[in-house]
Amino acid sequence: MSEVVLFGHPVSHSLSPAMHNAAFKALGLPHRYVARDVDETRFVDEVARLRSDDVLGANVTIPHKEAALRLVDELSAETRAIGALNTIVRRGSVLFGANTDEYGFITALGEAAPVEATVLVLGAGGAARACVHALLERRNDVLVANRSAERLDALLRSIEVEGRRPRSAPWPQAGERIAAGAVVNTTPLGMRGEDPLDGVGLPPLVVDIVPTAEPTALVKRAQATENVAVVDGLSMLLHQAARSFELWTGAPAPLAAMRAALPRPA
Repeated sequence: MSEVVLFGHPVSHSLSPAMHNAAFKALGLPHRYVARDVDETRFVDEVARLRSDDVLGANVTIPHKEAALRLVDELSAETRAIGALNTIVRRGSVLFGANTDEYGFITALGEAAPVEATVLVLGAGGAARACVHALLERRNDVLVANRSAERLDALLRSIEVEGRRPRSAPWPQAGERIAAGAVVNTTPLGMRGEDPLDGVGLPPLVVDIVPTAEPTALVKRAQATENVAVVDGLSMLLHQAARSFELWTGAPAPLAAMRAALPRPA
């Protein structure tokens, strides 16, 4: 039996173990997926253990997606361009880094956001990087708002697609209305019931990538608002997980079994 490990801090809330273990069971594969709460002080050593342990690889989530870039041996071109990874594949003693967040985001988004529409992205972490890169590839005009100016500046400087770059924007304030065609929440805000846009008027499309067992406060408000379409975080979670599964196993992901393991429709 081989393991796949989820590294993050915190990870107790993660829906990924149930989803991936259902996938292994559906295909009769003798593997298991485990979540491991690892803070910054232990992350380097935990990744190094992947080279010798009986593992297929790992997923990487908050707050390690950017730090993990320096700990693997090879990166896909897409992952290098994004500047963050969420998947590690073990190939012998070599660790290969990939980013399946972009695929998951674009698949979940579908045709909901028109190409070339202006999109406001909240956050500047690893998930934000994947979303921003994906939107630039779709030729969307991308604005990014973040509480930390330093992280925001780093994202703005490092991501470019065919000469197109994201631009900074202020964080929306209560009483304002978002003028963009869509907003994407990539921050952890919502995991504990908070609404990152409390009091802010919503645009025609709201995407909240926070994958929670119950809809987030932002998703609930958007669903209750007339003429606002919603993309929920479970859809991105499902599709990025399916792509990661295929990288680890070389087998097509059993999407129906993975979807059935989630607490609500994705």
